[in-house]
Amino acid sequence: MRLRIQLVPALFAAFLAAAACALDVQLVGERVWFNARGAPVAEVLRGFARAGVRVRLDPEIEASVSGRVADEAVEPVLQRLLEPFGYVLIWDVIEGPIGRFPKLSEIEVFKPGHKDKMQPLQALDENFVFITGPDGRGPRFVKDEILIGFRTGTRRDEFERLIREIGGSVVDSVPGVGVYLVRLPPGTNIPDLIAQLSRNPLIAHVEPNYITDVGSPFRVDGREGIPPGAVSPAGRGTVPVAVLDSGLSRVAGLDGVVVGTYDAVNPERELADRLGHGTQMALIAAGLIAPGSTGDHASKDVPVVAVRAFDDNGNASTYSLMRSVTYALDQGARVINMSWGTETASEFLGAAIRYAQSRGAVVVAAAGNEPTGQPIYPAAYSGVVAVSALGADGGLWSQSNTGGFVSFAAPGTASFPIGYGGPPGSYAGTSISSAYVAYALALYLSENPSSSPADAVAALRTAARDAGAEGRDPLFGYGVVDEEVVFRLLQ
Repeated sequence: MRLRIQLVPALFAAFLAAAACALDVQLVGERVWFNARGAPVAEVLRGFARAGVRVRLDPEIEASVSGRVADEAVEPVLQRLLEPFGYVLIWDVIEGPIGRFPKLSEIEVFKPGHKDKMQPLQALDENFVFITGPDGRGPRFVKDEILIGFRTGTRRDEFERLIREIGGSVVDSVPGVGVYLVRLPPGTNIPDLIAQLSRNPLIAHVEPNYITDVGSPFRVDGREGIPPGAVSPAGRGTVPVAVLDSGLSRVAGLDGVVVGTYDAVNPERELADRLGHGTQMALIAAGLIAPGSTGDHASKDVPVVAVRAFDDNGNASTYSLMRSVTYALDQGARVINMSWGTETASEFLGAAIRYAQSRGAVVVAAAGNEPTGQPIYPAAYSGVVAVSALGADGGLWSQSNTGGFVSFAAPGTASFPIGYGGPPGSYAGTSISSAYVAYALALYLSENPSSSPADAVAALRTAARDAGAEGRDPLFGYGVVDEEVVFRLLQ
């Protein structure tokens, strides 16, 4: 249908922007749907951005749009919409188990000769917007998003028809895991939709885009017995350890060990760490801070791949975590540290971990900072090295979680030159112990590059010091991994 474009005098532009309600745009492959009634062109483009398209727009462009578009090719529609202005369309390809299909990646709109005035048009908040179920209880999940995995043999036309029927737009995919991120119309009842889709014969699995928080380490300033922890590495490992966390800040020593950085929440943003947790974990995983160290043994540092999977409020989505895993693997990480956890088991996050394991990576995770004895994920997924924490006195830390899924215990107290949402100081938590075990495994694989992840874990089991009941126990797993054990592991 014909779109009517009306250039709007500046006097009325603000009124139109305020009066317009959110305009929903649906994109499926190269086809588009939307209905505009006197909407500002910026609001129409915001709908494209919400459907997963990066948009850059000259803020001085003012026009209103009216018309209904239903199942039309994207390029002719945008040509009619943007013909009074200069514009560029950039296409990409979504890879996935159903095949490769084109996706509109970016729209640039400008006045001819003034591309320099374009600014990003943000569709969503920098931080995840999440909700819970209709009753206000249960797991949290990202608003208006779902993750879908399709059964083998699903055709592209069947896939696109289903996406159209639910009013969704395919934003992205994780090909190795076989999952698509689908964004839905505002206010979609996610639990009801998932219940319906679960009965569809095309779908192997569907779930909300669950939210996981990075957790809050315990600040322990003023307590006795916590050593400074800073060490001066005497050499360099070769196997990268990936830290999937809240990002990375510039801290002395880290510049020399970081070999890859990525922001899985907002790839357009320069990597930073406004919480501090990710930087703390990177310092330990790199070997620059050794919790519980006495300084008796020479140490080595290891390369670090720093990935921001959590937003500035400390929340990650299942999708940002899966995207973080695939980036870490592509950067050659053979150890992936996950110093956080949730009680909610996600089939898709579990699939991402199995994919990492199939690619030769060992995954290490924190057992949790509440002594409930209940499984915490990803620590409780099969094959993950789950780590409980020792306190400053060498015994089990009072707040450490325990359970049959625990693999090892390690020192869980350390002092940092950067704080968690505050000044530098001393902290305790299983996040610290997890990062330390990840460091130990990366060191072992650096010294034994032909070893498999199973070989590395077996070597750590042999070197670990039995601290609880004989054999594996729910408090210490196969035993304690401390400075003496790491020294013995490398002999």
